[in-house]
Amino acid sequence: MIFEKVLDQFYACRALKPTFTDFYDPAKWTAFSNELAHIRRNKNKNEIVKFVTFGGAEGCERRMFGFFAGSNESKEDQFSAIFPIKCLRICHNSKFNKMPRHQDYLGSILGLGLDRGRIGDIIIGNEYSVIFVYKDIADYICENLNLVGRVPVAVTQEMATTEDLSILQKSAHERQVNVASMRLDAIVAAIFRISRSKSVALIRSEKVFVNWSPIIDPSKQIKPSDMVTLRGHGRAKIGEILGETKKERLRISVLQSD
Repeated sequence: MIFEKVLDQFYACRALKPTFTDFYDPAKWTAFSNELAHIRRNKNKNEIVKFVTFGGAEGCERRMFGFFAGSNESKEDQFSAIFPIKCLRICHNSKFNKMPRHQDYLGSILGLGLDRGRIGDIIIGNEYSVIFVYKDIADYICENLNLVGRVPVAVTQEMATTEDLSILQKSAHERQVNVASMRLDAIVAAIFRISRSKSVALIRSEKVFVNWSPIIDPSKQIKPSDMVTLRGHGRAKIGEILGETKKERLRISVLQSD
């Protein structure tokens, strides 16, 4: 059903009218890209449609598709002007309030009655956060988002600079954890500081995602560069295996964010 919506935009594209989809997570837009490439190879050469994915800035994970027909092709440095994406800066006073987490931002925005597909990456910073959204909901969020969780916020529309994003992305903290093995249940237990039995229960109840796809097998082997997400608790990108402890546990690095 979701891919059918993408195909609708693919076929609706015309030479003078590019079309765009909602935002999708990396698992979906990667799979959809492969499907679209196959379809495009079978089209008439005179009907070639170029498609690209973009999320508002370089390195964004949640992205939308842009479809461009014929000679109407955009270069990467033009994406920010062509794609219907707005960047919102959400400021809060961290001196008197606990810093909101990713789930707080997402929950508060969805609580305004908005669809998840209209919301891109949420990048958390200490003084402010940056959120990419579909342009048709930007004004509505600015006017109506006054609280994130219980924290008062002020929302403005601003162009996100490379420096801003670099600073914000560093808010994710790198640390080392010791794990019994590279099994998913062991990884989840160690990263999110829960018991192994609770980790297994969460995995089997489809609360754990690996590279944005739900996994229900606690024994799945996790590799460096995999992204592990525990719904409601945050996510962590698995880094290098650094060695073994004296108790023969693996020491790994993770880049974790709320």
